[in-house]
Amino acid sequence: MRKNELQVKAASFINALSYETLPLGIKEDAKYRLLDWLGSALAGVCYQPSMIVTGFVKSVGGLPQATILKGNGKAPMAQAAFANGVIGHVAEFDDGHRLAIAHPGSITVPVALALAETYGRSGKDLLTAIVAGYEVLIRLGMCVNPSHYKIWHTTGTCGAFAAAATAASLLKLNKEQTLMALGIAGTMASGLQETFGTHAKSLNAGHACQSGIQSALLAQQGFTGPEEIIIGNKGFIKATTQEYNTKPLEDIGQTPLLSNTAFYKVYASCGHTNSPLDAMFKIMAERDIPLSTIKHIHVTTYRISVDLTAELKNNNEEAAKFSLPYCLAVALIYKRVTLNEFTSDKLNDPKVLALAKKITVTEDPVATSLFPKRQATICIEVDNGQTIETTVKNSNDEPQYGALEDKFISLATSNIEQGIAKKIKELILNVEKMDDLNVLMQYLV
Repeated sequence: MRKNELQVKAASFINALSYETLPLGIKEDAKYRLLDWLGSALAGVCYQPSMIVTGFVKSVGGLPQATILKGNGKAPMAQAAFANGVIGHVAEFDDGHRLAIAHPGSITVPVALALAETYGRSGKDLLTAIVAGYEVLIRLGMCVNPSHYKIWHTTGTCGAFAAAATAASLLKLNKEQTLMALGIAGTMASGLQETFGTHAKSLNAGHACQSGIQSALLAQQGFTGPEEIIIGNKGFIKATTQEYNTKPLEDIGQTPLLSNTAFYKVYASCGHTNSPLDAMFKIMAERDIPLSTIKHIHVTTYRISVDLTAELKNNNEEAAKFSLPYCLAVALIYKRVTLNEFTSDKLNDPKVLALAKKITVTEDPVATSLFPKRQATICIEVDNGQTIETTVKNSNDEPQYGALEDKFISLATSNIEQGIAKKIKELILNVEKMDDLNVLMQYLV
């Protein structure tokens, strides 16, 4: 395949995608992706990064086009999506994709909501655009990973392309305009892992949302970008990875990947803590271990998880969510890892910290070789010399839709009334029947 054909094929896919051609299962899953992201976002609206970015966007002003979630107002659509991108990612409860190593919902959904609200698009248009964004992010992420993820934050980098795809779908751009939107987005794609554990991690998502919308709007007006930005000699893939495989993007338009190895978060922490937490909860389900008897806990897992989460970090919520010693300690003490386990009193609880200091995390070369499958082993040494050990081969992060509805209500009601949360859930699960989103958005202002 010639260099520009890769981008042309992606643009053709976006341009041709329609709700009527989507498989029934994908239509259903897209609604739950919308519901799941919105629950994470409603949980995140009162976080400090969210309040800062909401205040910033409102202070800049501009046309009141799209709703800032629980921000008591509207902003220009790109700015609203920027704010909502931050809001939806900050609580670390948004979905992800194992092979792409990214959070597709945190990019596609805020962009889709902003454009659909601004232009009065239908619920079917909304779901179609979400699928377009997911497919582009997942497939491009699979092209460049896992090596890309050593430095880059895929949600931000590949997310810019996905945001452009989502926006192009809702703007109803033609194929040439969509091609240009992707080309423009490619030079705006950014996001580094050095941001992890800080407010700037969620900024990567917001920036990708804003960049994708701006790329599509510019392309709509005739602004041009490179046709080979994805695989050109000085393009995105060559610039951000030394190992790549273009086949996932070459196959765009075939079997949708939205539900293929895409996962929903079940813990309020970094996805790279999931496998060790699964192993710990497996042990806890099988036997009762008095905390006073624990001498040491040794975790072995894949390299990326070690690099990102091995240290004990409790200086703030963002850092603690990237700390396996902290997450495992609260799992043992409180029997769960929800947003409640990252409040300031828990972060500084001497009981939590004392247990966390007994936990070490090292690399398992076998687990590293299997990544992006997420294998982990937990070995607990107790004071009678006995050891308790278990291994999980992959994350248990695919709850049934009923569990996702419960998760939404649990997260949403941290900031809105339960009756309103239930109404929002009902509307989203019937969103394909909406001619426009005004009925839904009135509950989110």
